[in-house]
Amino acid sequence: MPILSTTVSPDSQVISIKYSLNDETFSNVTAYMAPIKQGEGIVVLTSQGLGYSSEQSIGTYSTTISKTKLNQVGLSFSGIVLLELNTNNTKSYSVVLIGEEVDCCIADKMYDAVGCDCDDTKCNESLRDAQKMFLLKRSAEYGLKGLDNTQGPESLSLQAIVQDSQAKYEKALELCSNGCGCGSAAGTPSSTGSSTSTY
Repeated sequence: MPILSTTVSPDSQVISIKYSLNDETFSNVTAYMAPIKQGEGIVVLTSQGLGYSSEQSIGTYSTTISKTKLNQVGLSFSGIVLLELNTNNTKSYSVVLIGEEVDCCIADKMYDAVGCDCDDTKCNESLRDAQKMFLLKRSAEYGLKGLDNTQGPESLSLQAIVQDSQAKYEKALELCSNGCGCGSAAGTPSSTGSSTSTY
């Protein structure tokens, strides 16, 4: 069975993929955006696109998927992404939370809190919002870490966990839109963030 792990780069521009094959041949990597629904994945990497030969069946390999690549195939580079590694024998899964927008807003709200007068009630509000966003994002990440590499889009357990984690992430984005200078869910963030989950 293939083993798949994923991480998001510190600048939130690339998903790094590492996978091991044991007597099987790489076919493709398919991406699903939250909410995860069976049959709604989009192939983002193929063996031809990576220049792999059909002989590559044993070993550990790594590659990346850029923000640009996901955008080109119509997928957002924000929120939860389920990646499915397909081989000639079986499938393996990994999920990441791309939290660039929330990380940017946490940083901006912390700058607001540090840069204002201690008697200003807005300072406390900015700090509370930053704390809430941080905790919501961490809670979303924690839920995703409970998944294993056999749970794909047909898994009701995965669908429920992803739905819960995505709701927490979206709640954090709502707090972000309250005066954050880096753009709300519809805007373009200017800072960095990262998240990782391997299963």
